[in-house]
Amino acid sequence: MSLIRPFNGVVPRKDAVEKVVSRPFDTYTAAEVKTELVENPSSFLRVIRPDYAPGGPQVKGNELLSASRSTFHELLESGTLERNGVPSFYIYRQIQGRFSHTGIVATVEAAAYRDGRIKIHEQTLEAKEAKLKDYLKVVAINAEPVMFTFKSNTEFDKLIQEFTLFAEPYANFEQDGKRHILWKVSNVDDVLRLQDVCDSIDKLYVADGHHRSASSVLLAEELGEKFPLTKRFMGILIPDHDLRLLEFNRLVKGLPHELIAKLPSLLEQICTVKLIGKIARAPRAKQCMSMYLGGNWFALDFGPAQSDLLDANLLTEKVLAPLFGIEDLRNDQRIGFLSGLKGIKALQQEVDNGAYQVAFALFPVQMEQFFSFSDEMRIMPPKTTWFEPKLLNGLVIYDLEIKSE
Repeated sequence: MSLIRPFNGVVPRKDAVEKVVSRPFDTYTAAEVKTELVENPSSFLRVIRPDYAPGGPQVKGNELLSASRSTFHELLESGTLERNGVPSFYIYRQIQGRFSHTGIVATVEAAAYRDGRIKIHEQTLEAKEAKLKDYLKVVAINAEPVMFTFKSNTEFDKLIQEFTLFAEPYANFEQDGKRHILWKVSNVDDVLRLQDVCDSIDKLYVADGHHRSASSVLLAEELGEKFPLTKRFMGILIPDHDLRLLEFNRLVKGLPHELIAKLPSLLEQICTVKLIGKIARAPRAKQCMSMYLGGNWFALDFGPAQSDLLDANLLTEKVLAPLFGIEDLRNDQRIGFLSGLKGIKALQQEVDNGAYQVAFALFPVQMEQFFSFSDEMRIMPPKTTWFEPKLLNGLVIYDLEIKSE
């Protein structure tokens, strides 16, 4: 079976796209969700949390998940959502400022997660995998694609450029300062040409969505024989050159004041420490970090750089564990994380406002490191990579067509 395949997707009606699509639920406050659903009953947030809608069902657990599935069907029956009649690929482009990202939305084979054709770099939690699997069993849709990347493919790039250059977009709109463009590739000959190119891609790398991938695999293994569509799940495939791979920075709180006072001198025993001053400066090379402490920035040089050593590991091994006693980054409440997208000044603000005592800005993981770790099945520390773009919910939907017993 092909690793990558087209599918009969569900999309918002052409004139309803902007009303339907939403950001991921966890980027809204509860008040924002309720306001949005009052003002815009077509929002996909109705499917995600029908209980937030005016007059929505006040239920929990599986009853709430069943209400989500019912709301999805209501949007289909009303014509707000439409089912594509033929297997199709969907080309998606997001533009923000000087950055542009283009990939295809397709389905991928769940079995490839077990046989090594889908590569991961992040550890998942079994409890979360099971919870998401149970969610999928009832709601039975993929509405937010897993983001995959792959090593650059010239033929893929040429074909995507051809299709986007001459075809009329299905949707073209702006939301949250970003331009979103969607093309449907439904012509049989075009689908076959794109399928042929996709068949030359033998490995996919999970960039964002490890738990969504793992839960889909569990679902396929449980229900695949009875409901064949569950043997695949939806992803967006973006070539490596069209992704931004940013750093995930660290913040620490709850440290004794006497430790904070002597931290620079303690670090001088581990690395080269240079006072920068009040002006923030991001690290410029691997194994060089910036630290904000007591109103000043410091440059920390742990060199010489080793290609197989991640700065996130280095910070934990040299500083967080031995000096602060922070070894479990998943569960220690003293550690915080801030993506590089927020900028280095946001780190400084977190310390200045008293939320944290010290901040460390890391050099981003390089794409060759990302591929190397994934190929060697080595797991990165939590919150090591931040990939852009971040995607919308409800723009393209994969209906698993699981029928309730």
